Amino acid sequence: MSKHAAVTRAIRALGLTLGTAVLVAATAAAPLAGALAPAAPAAAATASAPRTGLLAEYLFTQTAGSSVPNTAGGSSTVGAASVVNGTDALWTGSSLKFTGGAKTSTTADWVRLPDGLLAGKQSATITVETKFDASMLTTFNFLWNVGSDSTTSYFFASMRDKARTAITTASNGGEANARATASLAADRWYSVTTVLDGAADTLAFFIDGVKVGQTATTLEPSSIATQTVNAIGRSPWPDPFYKGEVSTFRAYDRALTAAEVAAVSDADAGMHASTFASSAQAALDAIQPISMTDSSITLPTTAAAGLSWSAPSAGLALGASGTTLQAVQPAPGSPAASGTVTATANVRGVTASKQIPVSVAPAAEPGDDYGYLMVHFIEDSAGYAEKIYLDVSRGDDPEQWDPLNDGKPILASQLGTTGIRDPYLTVNPETGTYYIIATDLRVFGGDGGSGSCTSWCYWTKSASTKLLVWESTDLVSWGEPRSIDVSLDATGTEVVELGMAWAPEATWVDDYTPDGRGAFIVYWASNVYQNPEHTGTSYNRVLWGATTDFTQGTFAYGGPFVDPGANAIDTTMIQDGGTTYRITKDNGLGKGIYMESTTAARWWEPGTSWTQLQTKIGAAWAGGNAGGVEGPAVFKSHSEDRWYLYVDVIPSTGYRPMTTTDLDAGWTQLTDPGFFMAPSTKHGGVISLTKAQYDEVRAADASTAVTTDLGSVEVAEGSDAEALADALPATAEVTLAYDRGTAPRAVTWDAASVDLDTPGTYEVTGVVGTYSANLDTWTGAGGSTAWNAPDRVLASSRAVAVHANVVVTAAQGPSFAVQAETRCVAGKAVLVTQVSNTADAAAEISVTTPYGSKTVQVAAGKTVSQTFSTRLASVPAGEVVATSHSGSETAAFAARACN
Repeated sequence: MSKHAAVTRAIRALGLTLGTAVLVAATAAAPLAGALAPAAPAAAATASAPRTGLLAEYLFTQTAGSSVPNTAGGSSTVGAASVVNGTDALWTGSSLKFTGGAKTSTTADWVRLPDGLLAGKQSATITVETKFDASMLTTFNFLWNVGSDSTTSYFFASMRDKARTAITTASNGGEANARATASLAADRWYSVTTVLDGAADTLAFFIDGVKVGQTATTLEPSSIATQTVNAIGRSPWPDPFYKGEVSTFRAYDRALTAAEVAAVSDADAGMHASTFASSAQAALDAIQPISMTDSSITLPTTAAAGLSWSAPSAGLALGASGTTLQAVQPAPGSPAASGTVTATANVRGVTASKQIPVSVAPAAEPGDDYGYLMVHFIEDSAGYAEKIYLDVSRGDDPEQWDPLNDGKPILASQLGTTGIRDPYLTVNPETGTYYIIATDLRVFGGDGGSGSCTSWCYWTKSASTKLLVWESTDLVSWGEPRSIDVSLDATGTEVVELGMAWAPEATWVDDYTPDGRGAFIVYWASNVYQNPEHTGTSYNRVLWGATTDFTQGTFAYGGPFVDPGANAIDTTMIQDGGTTYRITKDNGLGKGIYMESTTAARWWEPGTSWTQLQTKIGAAWAGGNAGGVEGPAVFKSHSEDRWYLYVDVIPSTGYRPMTTTDLDAGWTQLTDPGFFMAPSTKHGGVISLTKAQYDEVRAADASTAVTTDLGSVEVAEGSDAEALADALPATAEVTLAYDRGTAPRAVTWDAASVDLDTPGTYEVTGVVGTYSANLDTWTGAGGSTAWNAPDRVLASSRAVAVHANVVVTAAQGPSFAVQAETRCVAGKAVLVTQVSNTADAAAEISVTTPYGSKTVQVAAGKTVSQTFSTRLASVPAGEVVATSHSGSETAAFAARACN
């Protein structure tokens, strides 16, 4: 078992994110003592907020009252804001306190903004200076809202979990979200800005003047038709009131530029500059010693401050981005190396610095358990994101993840609905073949049905019953998808009436068959019907089948696996010792995600007894709503008796972590602020890697070549395809993601344009073997991207392409001459040959005649004669052949009679 993750977990900094990065040469160095640099003064206290397009400006700097004037000036006609349930005690002179409380509270204060604040506007910017209570990180809340009490149409920002801004006219399922990539720190002043640009169709989110998230949307402020309960601190949902403080609120009728957003942040920073030094110091004090369990790590970041890094000691190096630390790890079994690096914390212009100790762990062996690979999809109501994505752990840390392929999709499906959801990754231990299996469903932009049964009604009653399947032997290169219909048997005969097939997973059983052969037990969710028309009532339940390779020809339908008599979906499983644990999402009995166990060896068979261990798992991540999480993914740590369960917070938040050291005791929420996963990472599966596999995954994560021109190669006229393949460069150097340097990757060349029989110069192109070479898009006839377009063909949109010139050289004639004549000697015919070497170097030349063969060495510019005895009195006319490496020549000789 690997020790690396346990070390990382033990020392990871509170409130910090630790990660991976690059590979460079380094040597160990002794650690240096820490030192604190003096804080710099606030940099931008004299900045001012833009006035153009300013509709409303509310400065919460008064000391009493419930009316807050609009100080926008100019042509603005927007009125004052009013504090609801306010008291004079809530005014600090530089801010208004928001006390928070349940939605039913009659004393919680909030601010009512004028009606129609953004009515009819194409674009808008809303910026708020605020600090929030720690409870807001785990509680649903709206910092501000433009809309009404409707939960269908609204525009807002929230500080919960990873802060975000969103707009929707289709309730929470239709939210277009722009998110921060990490949670913010409580009790620290932030400038929080939303920019909705109707002309560019984008929604952007800024923290302290820096863009932290953006998404595409065609919605505009005017899309929120009813704006009668615009508010600060109040949600239209039954969420608690906001708890924290607000100093300023501004609304513009245009999209501010990034520079203008930064100016607003700088202007408002001056109000609280005296608090920033302590915030910067606290951020530094929270940084624990850094443990490098990989040859490259992404240096810690914190939501409390911007961190920069400098002055690595001897044996360490910063990557080109300045955010990665690199070293050559000591050999396996060797002592750890050590050093230091300097961290500088910046809170809105106020800085402090400190040296941080670094330890460099010895490298893992190639066959050691090391690292994890996760498959998942992404929810994006505004785009086509229902594809396959892969993330890799940062080193051996199961709590930190890097998206591969620049976070872009790796695989697409042109089959069925053209959508991919709920993917799962598994391996056949007998063949070493890896499989991705997934749901064939496209929610956004696909077939939503018609008539009275559309959307989820249609998708549970008349949707695809096929599972999508991809194969790989190296976890990098994946073939085209195929499908397997779980309602059919191996002969293609329908054996059960299913409404859909969702969220497939599989567990390998070594001795599935009576004769001890292994197979996958596959389980998925379906509605089951009693007739082909699928009339009558049904509900989701989990079914099972068996296969060895996810092809129709080996598939056998089994029957019910999880059937509580009410909706159940999304089963995932893990085994420990002789116990099998299954974790399922209940949507009918109020249990939410629940876990059961059994010690039965053939756990999939009817009649197996299961013991319920826990219900409502992960509900805390959805504000206590057990129905607000689904798609659980479970896996075990390499390094300790610790298990992880990721739960998908719907509709678009994505995975949040649970953990346990005792499966029978159940799961608890993992709130370590060092946990990192990209936003909207949804419903997938995780597998364990070896160190060799981890290194291969990292080496294949590149989207550019160091150079695309691989030069010229020469082949002789008349060469074959094998000779051409040998001449072309076998690899190209690529630039790796996450500042990990460069690596050689194999090139697949397309040399169809080369005519090996015609001299000339031909340009050929090649595709480099990286993740971006996989088939991630498709088009139909006429370039159509409609889900039901005919003749859909897969392609790669991001392949790393290189090129080279192939020079086919003209064949050269032989560099020698040959002559032949016959003579009579003692009544017998004799054949005499002469070979003249016209080349600049000696040559070995073979002469073949009807009367024997000889090989001679002929110096440059010389001629050599050879005599062949025929032992015949007469000979007919004939010819001789002379051959060398440069070719062949023939010479005729005349008949001769010597009697």
